[in-house]
Amino acid sequence: MGKLLLLLSFMCLVFVGFGVVLFPQNSVFWLASGSSIYQHIRELLALVLVVQLVTRPPRHVWVRILAGVIAIGAGVWSIEATYSNQMLLLDSLSFLVSSIAIGVTALERKPKLLELLSSDYKVLA
Repeated sequence: MGKLLLLLSFMCLVFVGFGVVLFPQNSVFWLASGSSIYQHIRELLALVLVVQLVTRPPRHVWVRILAGVIAIGAGVWSIEATYSNQMLLLDSLSFLVSSIAIGVTALERKPKLLELLSSDYKVLA
C-alpha cells in the first residue's frame, strides 16, 4: 500500500511536469504553472519520491527526517500559496498529494519495535 501511494504521487508529478512543458496550450494544463521554479519543485519532490520507492523500510533516521521536513515544507507552502491565490489548482493538488505520500513514509516505524510490542502483548494476555 505504501509503495502504491508513492508510485501514484510520482506519476502525478511526472504527468503534470511533462504536460506543462509539452502541451502548455491544453486546457487541462492551464491549471498548472509552467514557470521554472515550479518545475524545480516538481523535480525535487519526484526525486524524494524515487528515493522513497528505491529504498526499503526501515530507512535511516536522517533520510526520514529530511523527507519529513521536505513534506511538511511543501505541504504548508502549497496550502498557504493556494489560500492566497498564488498557486494554481493542479499544482496545489499535485504538491499536496506528494507531500502526504512522503510524510506517510517518513513516519514509518521500525519492525523490531512492532515485534517487541506484539510479543509483550502476547505475554501479558
